[in-house]
Amino acid sequence: KKQGANSRILETNAVKLCKIKPDHKVLEIGFGSGIGLQAAYNVVKDGKGVVYGVDPSLHMVSSVSKKMRKAVRDKKVFLFHSTADQIPLNTDSVQRVFHSDCYYFWPLMRPAMREIFRVMQPGGVMITLMNLQHLQQFQKAGYLKYATVDPVKYMTCLENYGFSNVRLEYHKDDSTGKEFQAIFSEVVEKPAHDPSMLSDDEDEMEREVKKLLDEKEDYRHLTRARHK
Repeated sequence: KKQGANSRILETNAVKLCKIKPDHKVLEIGFGSGIGLQAAYNVVKDGKGVVYGVDPSLHMVSSVSKKMRKAVRDKKVFLFHSTADQIPLNTDSVQRVFHSDCYYFWPLMRPAMREIFRVMQPGGVMITLMNLQHLQQFQKAGYLKYATVDPVKYMTCLENYGFSNVRLEYHKDDSTGKEFQAIFSEVVEKPAHDPSMLSDDEDEMEREVKKLLDEKEDYRHLTRARHK
């Protein structure tokens, strides 16, 4: 119940901080139970805007499609079974992006950042929400062991991959008084991606991931050999 209440606070406030207008095209990454999608749809339903959502869970896509069947039928909401690094939208197609409790689970930052940057229009804004206190409690309990929670690293990645005006703000939910954190970022202009926009840290991370995968494959070969 606490996790559900936290998600509701983050997703509804993400929509509020995005300052969505009725004619905006909006994307939520990792929409989960659809709370944020519904809040965004309530803003655009009487305008020309539409809401897109991507989520890696086929179950969530199916569940939210049923809950928002009218919006989906009216082509005001489009849901995709996909991930942040494979967004099935055209380049420069959205003006607002939001996600909450999401980026920690992206296997690699570079492909996700580049894909989000690609689909955002110049002048677009992205809002990332989290509750750091809540996350620290999860980490102490032994969860999020392989997640990259560090907001400073995330903000550095945003800047490395072309996002501007990156900043962290502390806010409180109007209804509950609960504190949460919001990371703002914008796409001001869109130069072509080149190696200078890539992080050395991210290159090192990708090398480490490849090494682990190679070691895992070596282990598989060794195991097969032992059983022959």
